[in-house]
Amino acid sequence: MQPICVFDSGLGSISVIKVLMHELPKEHIVYFADRRNYPYGLKSREELRDIVGRGIRRLEGYDPKCIIVASITPSMLVLNDLRLVSSTLLFGVYLHYSLARAVELSSSKGIAVLASRAVVRSVDLHDTFKAYMSRASITLVDATELIDMVESSRFLQDGAEHAIADVCRRLLKDASIDSIVLGSTHLALMEDVLQSLYPNIKIMNPVMDTVARVKTYLEEHGMLSREMGKEEEEEEVRLSVLDVDKDEHLSSTLKRLGLRFRPI
Repeated sequence: MQPICVFDSGLGSISVIKVLMHELPKEHIVYFADRRNYPYGLKSREELRDIVGRGIRRLEGYDPKCIIVASITPSMLVLNDLRLVSSTLLFGVYLHYSLARAVELSSSKGIAVLASRAVVRSVDLHDTFKAYMSRASITLVDATELIDMVESSRFLQDGAEHAIADVCRRLLKDASIDSIVLGSTHLALMEDVLQSLYPNIKIMNPVMDTVARVKTYLEEHGMLSREMGKEEEEEEVRLSVLDVDKDEHLSSTLKRLGLRFRPI
């Protein structure tokens, strides 16, 4: 069975995997957490092209239906270049769709983009935000502290919601903000907590857009799996994780999130 492969530089991919497993329940997923190169956001464009290119080539060895680069920075900076040299269908995670929806739905036109420090400071990515700034007041918020809470799995600890609330109080002081765009796939893992803290604020999750595009493409091209492979069906395990036997932190985080997986 051809899998869907997913990777990024850390645990952000898990947010994509959880939605994939819900929306495409018969697909087999292969996950590569490239934690040696965390975070992608601090790499130059040239470094990203090399690192992400190597990740794609490794996953192409599994003959995937498609590969999802589950990180916003490389998706927006280098994925188009890599499509030119790869015969595999590549998907990324982008902010455009969520930003457009936030601008459309916001009543106050006050929008916060929670992202890594690298994205907030990136000159290369600012054109993405400029396209919407004439229609809304867009605030780029350095949410690196929240992202690191996810990567370290501290967001799963008892009392984490209070710690997240403390950080958010410091970051989100503008009372006019009525929409938040999650500018990191890591942050999608704490979407429920953020929504409970800000029940009157609309939260836009770009992971949902990516999975919707993947699902639509596979449906339209007759590529959806109709049944699970025999091994997956017998074991009820649809997720295979590269190198997880060498990474106790990754293994324990997956288990705490209730994900059953097979090491490869």
